[in-house]
Amino acid sequence: MRTLPIRLTFVLCLFSLQNLLAQVDTISFKSDISTKGGLDAFGVEQIDLIDRMMVVMPGLGSSTQDILNEQSVKPYLMPPRKKRDGGSSNYYALAACLEFYANFDNNYKVNLSPDFIYLNTDQDDLIQGLLFLIQHGTVSAAIVPYGADLIPSGVRNTSRFGIQNYLHLYRKETNRQQKIFETRKALMRGNPILVQMRVPADFPAMRKTKIWDASAARGEILHPFLVTSYQEQTETFELMSAWGPEWANNGYLWVEYDDFARFVENGFVLVPATGYETDGR
Repeated sequence: MRTLPIRLTFVLCLFSLQNLLAQVDTISFKSDISTKGGLDAFGVEQIDLIDRMMVVMPGLGSSTQDILNEQSVKPYLMPPRKKRDGGSSNYYALAACLEFYANFDNNYKVNLSPDFIYLNTDQDDLIQGLLFLIQHGTVSAAIVPYGADLIPSGVRNTSRFGIQNYLHLYRKETNRQQKIFETRKALMRGNPILVQMRVPADFPAMRKTKIWDASAARGEILHPFLVTSYQEQTETFELMSAWGPEWANNGYLWVEYDDFARFVENGFVLVPATGYETDGR
């Protein structure tokens, strides 16, 4: 169960949302994202900088009271897709997360290519994928389709979708209550959270399951997920995987707060290279 100070802090954070929205700056679009200062400049972990740099997506949640009880970014995400053989689950989750920002204010919805990242990095490493999006961005899946094993020459003349930075909310050793708090806070501001969780080896085979019973679970494989929702009444987070709509409950699974905090090892929020609002203090 959550301690009283954590809950009170979260409530105060929620009631400060209106002030936060009134004091925002905008992030300027950068088509050629600078790497000045080296890669060490990326991956923000300081709590004060995370609060200042995390974007606030407009129009999510009708009132402070509503956000106190629940929040979901799922309606703004593309449907769950299944990773193709030979691809990277990390980059499928990463592309799905970036699509949220690329499509948020657009009538035309774009699918972004995880395989463009994979073919350029030749790795399956989430941090390398994040750094690649900062330096180069990815392209539409119409240019480099899912499961592609080659990059067409025409990719040089197509639009790129990238990020300015990424926020590292927590690590494996972070206090469990802090993991829950930071995840809810990011969702409160309208951001999906890209996480790595250590789950049972048979997790990919889960079917027709809405809520995970983790009472006898052991963490055996590290896998990426998007956290898309929370519900305070049931104290659960909703996850989306890269195992497609056949997995769990149409591609989504609810996990109790305590179980989530026990198995999650890393949590990230993207700082998109588009004009969304930040705290700007």
